[in-house]
Amino acid sequence: MADHSKRATAERPDAAKPWPVLVAVGLTGSEVGIVVGLLPVAVAGLVVFAASVAGILADADYVERPLALAVEFGVVFVVVGGGLAAHGTGTFTIGPLEPLSGLTSRGIALVLAGIVTIVGTGFVRSRRTDGGRGSVDP
Repeated sequence: MADHSKRATAERPDAAKPWPVLVAVGLTGSEVGIVVGLLPVAVAGLVVFAASVAGILADADYVERPLALAVEFGVVFVVVGGGLAAHGTGTFTIGPLEPLSGLTSRGIALVLAGIVTIVGTGFVRSRRTDGGRGSVDP
């Protein structure tokens, strides 16, 4: 009986997905990592956030290629993070950001998360077969 209910839940298109929880965990992890000063936690949170948003949009059929969207997130992370880090170190000034502090650490976390997201997406793509349908080589 339990097997039947599990199978029915898995076949229902309206079954609960983990993405919203992972988005919240990713954002929370990134902020906790910044506040506590644990860069790896901040980076991991941002990577989880990017992957989760790509997953949500793929499940909702808004995007056909979630890996491409994840790469785009990575590129945005690198560009925005580079700007924040440069502003935080005084390399150049962004007027509206003047009163804010802690931008250097956030920028570095964003740049690293962007790099990890891009490299990780490339790794996942390289492991896929049959045109990206989900099967993975052993």
